[in-house]
Amino acid sequence: MKKLLTILFSLVLVYNTTAQTNWSPEQCLKIKNISSVRISPDAAKVLYTVREAVMTDDRSEYVNQVWLCNADGSNAVQLTKGDKNSSNPKWSPDGKWIAFTSSRDGKNNLYVLPVAGGEAEKITDVKSGVGDYDWRHDGNAIAFIMADHAESKEEKDKKAKNDWYFMDEEIKQNRLYVLWLDKKDTAGKYVQKKITTENYNVNGFDWSADGKQIAFSHGKSPEVNDNVYSNISLIDIGTGAVKSIANTNAGETNPQFSPDGKHIVYYCTADPVDWSGPRHARIYSVADGKTWRLKATPDENGSIIGWTPDGKNILWSEANRTFSSVYVLGIDGKSITEWNKGSKDLIGAVTLNSTGTHLAFVLQNSSQLPEAYISSGSNFSPVKVTNINASYADKPLPKTEVVKWKGADGKEIEGLLTYPLNYKPGQKVPFILNVHGGPAGVFAQACVAGNQGAYPIASFAEAGYAVLRPNPRGSSGYGAEFRMANRADWGGKDYQDLMAGVDHVIKMGVADETKMGVMGWSYGGFMSSWIVGHTDRFKVASIGAPVVDLSHQNLTDDIEGFLPSYFKANPWDDWSKYDAHSPLRFVQNVKTPVMLQHGEADARVPFSNAVMFYNALKRRNVPVRLLALPRQPHGPQEPRMVLKTMQTNVEWFDKYIGEKKGF
Repeated sequence: MKKLLTILFSLVLVYNTTAQTNWSPEQCLKIKNISSVRISPDAAKVLYTVREAVMTDDRSEYVNQVWLCNADGSNAVQLTKGDKNSSNPKWSPDGKWIAFTSSRDGKNNLYVLPVAGGEAEKITDVKSGVGDYDWRHDGNAIAFIMADHAESKEEKDKKAKNDWYFMDEEIKQNRLYVLWLDKKDTAGKYVQKKITTENYNVNGFDWSADGKQIAFSHGKSPEVNDNVYSNISLIDIGTGAVKSIANTNAGETNPQFSPDGKHIVYYCTADPVDWSGPRHARIYSVADGKTWRLKATPDENGSIIGWTPDGKNILWSEANRTFSSVYVLGIDGKSITEWNKGSKDLIGAVTLNSTGTHLAFVLQNSSQLPEAYISSGSNFSPVKVTNINASYADKPLPKTEVVKWKGADGKEIEGLLTYPLNYKPGQKVPFILNVHGGPAGVFAQACVAGNQGAYPIASFAEAGYAVLRPNPRGSSGYGAEFRMANRADWGGKDYQDLMAGVDHVIKMGVADETKMGVMGWSYGGFMSSWIVGHTDRFKVASIGAPVVDLSHQNLTDDIEGFLPSYFKANPWDDWSKYDAHSPLRFVQNVKTPVMLQHGEADARVPFSNAVMFYNALKRRNVPVRLLALPRQPHGPQEPRMVLKTMQTNVEWFDKYIGEKKGF
């Protein structure tokens, strides 16, 4: 009897814990992500990729698997299995085959699988891994990108520790290859050929309608500083002759042939490349080489989806305030219409089927987890085709609403306010200001439980916090002028916009001004570092990958022209300008307890930024911790690292402004 009571008591404890932790960091990490949604040419079936976190005694990674279902969502079947990634599935032009990449044999190789049934066949045997790929329109060939691999001498030298190198020299290029599915060599392997042999670092491509040419975009090298200045060329598959079709100081990428092969559309930045500057679609006429730009979209900062079947329009996707829009752009450069007008959802990863009749995308909103949808291309009529997160359907999500206020100089600013779970109107609660990265990022209507980043919004809401995610000047989604409005003014009017948003939530009667915290990553880390150096109103701060010294950042990061674009000068042109906007210069004012988090392998914002801020605060006896994340780049990538950052952040805020007590 005693044993039975013990068991029953244990069950009660388990039940109560579960009931109170619907959105713990552990639960948020279990949310499945969906990507690579693609409709068959006849619009009868849908491919998609599901990503899940895998954490065992010896593993911590995200694993992708390929799925197939009917266009109405029925008969969902997992096509790939195992503990290795399989991703980026694509239909053959006739819809009878599925290609995908998989690392099941160690390297990322190409596989093809018959839709009618059967085993997947590995069609490449590469040494460095297949990047992006695409079918030729007749289905008899596939082009793919692959980086140069290490030669035997290089591998031998590495083993012997003769592995010194000169920076920016002997760089491995990304090459374009073609594999013929109707040709095999004497060993029985499919014939493949390296198509680009010159100094072209290929980053995108598309087949011509007749399969005789490939349009490809390329930079000087894989280095980010080189890749921003991408150009576009045409290569003849038979002769290898290369013709330049877009060669300026702009970033020209993502070429796509029209269905009839008469035109090429491509993505084009300002000339020269200007970070956060306007971006547009441009048309190239194959017959005479003339080019022209298409009508500007509202945000002038999106991506090309593809051509309509008649070759008269381009589909373009971009942020639209806290949502997203797909626009139909006439190739005459005069017309623009919004395809999904009236939609209040966030749609992303939009693709067209090869016949151009249907679109596929991932749809979500603040209270809806991401799932795959399809729609007719003629009108926005979304049909849900997956239910990968059905187990979370009965878990209530916190309310999120768009709030607006007047920022610096009267400019309208808006953001997303997430209330505590089961919030009662009039109740003042602990409050967190969350600043996005970029600075040209945007907080959109993504599900609050599905971002799997360092800051689990649903977990904070369940713990009793209200969270404001503002879009101050400098954010995307509000037009090019708004996006560039923080030029040479980081920590100026953007800071005022944020503080005005905090004041607004206080006036709403939601935020308890005695229990406020701030958090952010990257540019959000910069701003959080700036905030604690300019006000004591926040009782706690969590700062991820912060830019704390702009001169140091400009000379150590992997994007040479990023800060000069914003500040219109290199540090040596005006050291004082960079110093004036560096949070480190105001560290003597900081009294707020700070939790720093940073990936040790971060090339975008070097780890030394966090170390500098940590040492400065420590020497000043300000409560500070630094969570160093081994192997992680600009944000945690391994599930255990993601989980640790989420847990640490919730505990850190609980310690200073929450009901719970961490550490």
